[in-house]
Amino acid sequence: MKKDTRRPARKATAIRKDIVVGGDNATRTSPMRPKRKSARTAGRPVETRNTERRDAIALAALKLFSKYGVVAVSNQEIGEMAGINPALIYYYFEDRDDLFQFVVRKALSDALSVYERLRHKRDAVGGLEAWLSSNLLLSEEISSFLKIVLDYSHSERQSPLTDDAIARFYDTEVEILASAIRAEIGVALPRATDLARLVSVFLDGVMVARVVRPEIDLERIVDLMRAMLGPRRR
Repeated sequence: MKKDTRRPARKATAIRKDIVVGGDNATRTSPMRPKRKSARTAGRPVETRNTERRDAIALAALKLFSKYGVVAVSNQEIGEMAGINPALIYYYFEDRDDLFQFVVRKALSDALSVYERLRHKRDAVGGLEAWLSSNLLLSEEISSFLKIVLDYSHSERQSPLTDDAIARFYDTEVEILASAIRAEIGVALPRATDLARLVSVFLDGVMVARVVRPEIDLERIVDLMRAMLGPRRR
């Protein structure tokens, strides 16, 4: 007797993905309608339980990129620091460029979260004092962030999304500083905004200078900045 080699009928129904079942009122989507592509963002979308691992990869990459430069760091080194098989890196990221973009944006996003919290603590601590103190507490993280942003700015990896994230970070920083300077020192606009930009640029410069001049006393610099800005209003 000849064996029946035909596929089971149930397989035919498995490909009917254009059917949307809804009780007796089943509807059918148009097979001719093209799927809309979403804008590409850094980092592959992953399940919630895996975001921890993706962030661990990004943190390891940030540390290594800021210390040795993006080109000099291997996936093997990133995997070892993150505690994963290096082959998994490209499960979470499309390629090295995608990883780099995600690292930059995550560093920016984390920094913005800190500044957003400062907005709400301003009444309790003072926005200017809280901002200066946070630069002391997060000096290592800020230095790493600045190194990788400098690397990004001198590379051929420019991306409108990353450029926008950097601009948004500094706009937010200046806005927080200018608001604090107006409220606590009594300087009116536009001078408060100019002074806020000066403080922002000055401390960025100090953070970068510490890379090649480790003898710089950051606490002393911040104290001088406090004195330069003058006494706060009580």
